[in-house]
Amino acid sequence: MTSARLFIRNDDVWTLEREFRFFFDAAFDRGIPVVHAVIPGKMDRELVRFLCRAKEKAPRLLDIVQHGWMHANHSDEAGAKYEFGRSRSLSAQRKDIQEGLKLMSDSFGELFTPAFVPPYHGYNERTIRVLGEEGFKIFSAGGRRQGLKMKLIDIPAPVSFSRYDQGQKSIYDAGRIIADLLKSLNRRSLAGVLTHHRDFKGVLYRRELTRFFDYIAPLQAKKEWRVLLFSEILSSKRAYDR
Repeated sequence: MTSARLFIRNDDVWTLEREFRFFFDAAFDRGIPVVHAVIPGKMDRELVRFLCRAKEKAPRLLDIVQHGWMHANHSDEAGAKYEFGRSRSLSAQRKDIQEGLKLMSDSFGELFTPAFVPPYHGYNERTIRVLGEEGFKIFSAGGRRQGLKMKLIDIPAPVSFSRYDQGQKSIYDAGRIIADLLKSLNRRSLAGVLTHHRDFKGVLYRRELTRFFDYIAPLQAKKEWRVLLFSEILSSKRAYDR
C-alpha cells in the first residue's frame, strides 16, 4: 500500500514569539515534519540559533527555507499584495532575492534548503528567472500559475488554515482542513497545507491546531500518511536524476 504524501509549510517565521514556540513544539513533540519559511530581512539571532540547534538535533523534523526578503508589500494595485510581482523590475527583484539568500546562507549554512516561498504568494516570470539564476531548486506558493514555465520543482500548498472573511482573519477548524486535505490527496500525488503560526492565538485556535496534528500523528506512525520535507523531495529527485 502506497502512503499518502503531504507536507506542512509554516510561513512568516522570524522571531521566537509565543505562537511560534507553541506551533513548533506541537509538531516537533509529535514527530511531525514542518517546512519553516523564514523571512531573512527580519529574522533575529535567537531564532537562528534555535532553528540551527533543532535542525542539527532532528534533521528529519524541520526544513529552513527562504520566505522572500522583508515580506514588504510593493504592489501599487488595489486589492493585490506582493513583494515580488508586476511592479518590481528584474534588477529590484534580483537584489532582494540575493540579499535574502546571502543572509540565509550565512546564517544557516548547509542547514538551509534552497527553496523559495514568495510572500503573499505573489510572483511573476522575473521572479522565477532570478530564482533559477541564484541556484534555488524548489518553489512553493499557494497554487500553480498556468502558462508560466518553471525549471524549479513547483510544490504548491493549496490547503490553507488561514481564513479571510470581510477583511477579518481567523482560521478554519481542523475538521475542515482535514476534509480539504483528503480531497487534495485524492487529486494529487503530493498535497500541501499552509499555516501561519501567528494565527493560533488563544485556547480555541490552539486546540484546532493540536486536533490537526493529533489526526496526522497516528496515520504517520502507521505509515498510511507520509509527511515530507522539501529537502527530502529534493534528495529523492537528485537520486532519481542520477
